[in-house]
Amino acid sequence: MLVQTMSHSAEAVIEALGCAAEENQREHHRAGQTVHLPAEGDIWISGDIHDHRRNFDRFILYADLPNNPQRHIVLHELIHGDHYDAEGAEDSWHMLYKAAELKCQYPDQVHFLMANHDLAQIHGEGIMKAGVSVCDGFNKGIKRDFGDARYKVQVAVTEFLLSSPLAIRTGNGIFISHSVPPDDVIANYDFSVFDRELTAQDYARKTGSVYQLIWGRRTTPAGVDAFLEQVGAKLLITGTSRRMRDSR
Repeated sequence: MLVQTMSHSAEAVIEALGCAAEENQREHHRAGQTVHLPAEGDIWISGDIHDHRRNFDRFILYADLPNNPQRHIVLHELIHGDHYDAEGAEDSWHMLYKAAELKCQYPDQVHFLMANHDLAQIHGEGIMKAGVSVCDGFNKGIKRDFGDARYKVQVAVTEFLLSSPLAIRTGNGIFISHSVPPDDVIANYDFSVFDRELTAQDYARKTGSVYQLIWGRRTTPAGVDAFLEQVGAKLLITGTSRRMRDSR
């Protein structure tokens, strides 16, 4: 899909992303890398958004946060869509900007989850679509739209993505994450990652606890049950599936 660029100042984007990163880190429901939602209210969870602007706008419209102060929304996988220009520049930074503004406006109701496309963008590699690096396309979009200020915008994007928690859970047994580790990792997985400060090793390809969580694929029902047992939850919701334990 070819797009026309939209104009936003680098200062405005940096300010919004910085505000949202701070709100992510200091929200009072958060402990370590997990957001513990209050007992009152309801929760709306998106799937992978990937810069699908109509779906995002409709989700926010129907959630109607101003008139539902006890409603929480969970957003993840915001970046790397199909809005490319003729030179291969992709501009899903717009989606990050919109979501960041929403977080700053409703800090206690809007929540994010770290996702694999976020980590790929932080690392600057890792995902190809139709033979094109989505990370390169994202970087080209920032270079095109911000010129000499692109480095400051890139830093703000990285800090915002890194500020996202790994999990959200409720008091009635729901656990929400972008994915779960594959079956062959769960037995030796470092479940402390949800409760502590992260280190550089946690983000390492293949071996890091963050990487294993958000890049987890090919998980069987038995693997999900083992994961839920370890985190003490009854229902798992991820970006692409959900699984309930048999509580009998």
